[in-house]
Amino acid sequence: MRKLFSSYKEHYIDTIRLATPVVVSQAGQNLTNILDNVMVGHYNTVDLAGAGFANSLFAIFLVFGIGFAVGVTPLVGKAFGQKNYKEMGSLFRHSITLNTIFVISITIILLLLSTLMGHMGQTEEVVVAARPYLLINAFSLIPLMAFFTAKQFAEGVKFTKVAMYFTLLANIVNVIINYILIYGNFGAPEMGLLGAGIGTFIARLIASVGMIWYVLKSPSFHPFLEGFTKVKINKDRLWQQFKMSMPIGLQALMEVGAFAVGAMIIGTVGTNPIAAHQIVMSMISLTFMMLSGVASAVSVRVANYYGQDNWVEARKAGMTGVQFAMIAMSTSAIIFYTFNSFLPELYTSDQEVIMFASQMLVFAALFQLSDGLQVIMTGALRGISEVKMPTLICFVSYWVVSLPIGYVLTNYTDWSFLGVWIGLTLGLTLSALLLFTRFTWKTNLEIDKLKPQKQSA
Repeated sequence: MRKLFSSYKEHYIDTIRLATPVVVSQAGQNLTNILDNVMVGHYNTVDLAGAGFANSLFAIFLVFGIGFAVGVTPLVGKAFGQKNYKEMGSLFRHSITLNTIFVISITIILLLLSTLMGHMGQTEEVVVAARPYLLINAFSLIPLMAFFTAKQFAEGVKFTKVAMYFTLLANIVNVIINYILIYGNFGAPEMGLLGAGIGTFIARLIASVGMIWYVLKSPSFHPFLEGFTKVKINKDRLWQQFKMSMPIGLQALMEVGAFAVGAMIIGTVGTNPIAAHQIVMSMISLTFMMLSGVASAVSVRVANYYGQDNWVEARKAGMTGVQFAMIAMSTSAIIFYTFNSFLPELYTSDQEVIMFASQMLVFAALFQLSDGLQVIMTGALRGISEVKMPTLICFVSYWVVSLPIGYVLTNYTDWSFLGVWIGLTLGLTLSALLLFTRFTWKTNLEIDKLKPQKQSA
């Protein structure tokens, strides 16, 4: 055990140093929606269900956008490992161009989708509450994508604290505006869920402006922006970055899309089950986003070693993330299972919603370890520029296995809405096992290739 700790010691220290601010930042991003849900949940159940419906749609595009923006991080991390600063500036400039085109496209699609909300099997009162909230969130994608463009570049060069500070500031702003506009305090109009949407938009705008300004103006980033103003936009470079970003975005889209479709299946059962589903989703999203922060740090560290062609240390960097994930997700699993009746009470006083949510939390506890393993392995594979196979694994796990099983169990058995959660548990477990196998096989293969070279030397 002591020998194992000694060989991993530097990996533990570096991962914690990089991951902690990213975890706080990622948790802060998710906290925005959690705070909306908590404050709206104490307003009324219909608005809470509306938030659940709107967020289930918005989350698809939000995570797609974030995943797409993440594509630049392993490329910057690899260039950082090679100390190729001109390349890093070029990557950032092309990332801004690519992400601008992307966010405009998905915002238009989301606005069009909002016109179809009445045809998605939800009750009329839920649709009426959800539509304005979704429209405001759609426009908030633009500043949010700008924030993540700068954030992912900063993480690639191991500056992870800046995004954390701006995220925390945004959450403070969001809470203040929510308190004023949801409940109509200090003479403001009582706007309910719509007030929460306005608070979210303003908070994201502030974080975006602050993050971009810091990256472009701070002396700390000047060495890494050498190629930013000198390099012209090149379509071949845009295509190269697109081929990295799109599979990552699609993978995130398919995973969150599976949960969103699962929410719609549950929504056909009734208003209270979808409200309960939203409560549990906000809790497991928090643990997922925190682990995705560790995965981002793992991705950067693996990419650094990948740039140096050091496969032994690249594998250790990935396995360090696995160890952290097992500890963190074991803790969250115990908490979800032990306090499955208490936690929903923080969101609502509706006893039926609390009962449904407590049942869902048991299944959420079951798949915590699988969820942690699959997100860390996704980050590790991303660090070695492996993005196509994880996307295929994601598709099979969620859309071939998870959702069909969840649909059948919900509609044709006595499991009702819990059938969706059984399907999600099976899909996450399959994904985790396949991704872990892929990373282990890939790194072992490359390490074995280097052995003859060392022996001959």
